[in-house]
Amino acid sequence: MRTRDDGSIAVPTHAFTPEYLELLSHRDEPVTAAEADSSGPWHLEPLQSPPDTWAVLREGESLARGSAPRAVLKKKDAARLLAAVLPGTGRRPRYRLGKDPDAQGFYPLLDDGEVAGVVQFFDETLLAALNVADALVSLPRDLAWLLDASGGLALDHAGKIAFERAAEG
Repeated sequence: MRTRDDGSIAVPTHAFTPEYLELLSHRDEPVTAAEADSSGPWHLEPLQSPPDTWAVLREGESLARGSAPRAVLKKKDAARLLAAVLPGTGRRPRYRLGKDPDAQGFYPLLDDGEVAGVVQFFDETLLAALNVADALVSLPRDLAWLLDASGGLALDHAGKIAFERAAEG
């Protein structure tokens, strides 16, 4: 830590010096950079202007320190959803679709190169949704954002359904 001219201690806001980060900025980023950039964890902060808006920021960042938010949303539930799905956008997708249909006309759904099942159509939207869901259930803190965004009524209904399914075995 550095001492200011007035004798107070300047508390750093970053563990690495600007000079070190500048040196690293000239290197190619590793293949893991996209995941590191989106993985978070994330938190929400209310904005003063415009009012009733929410900033999504990485933990360790804050509006008070001048950090730029990853997103600004008008609804808190939308900000929670964004915080839930954002980490999955940087991950390598687990599932992929095979390009050629099988003899019955179904497209192979691949999990790490192995056929996990088949789908009727070459549907990239379905594939993207499956990979988002896979990312959410893989990381409890992101699943918690999704649950938080769901609200009490949806969780009440989902809890009854989940309990019934678990009881059925």
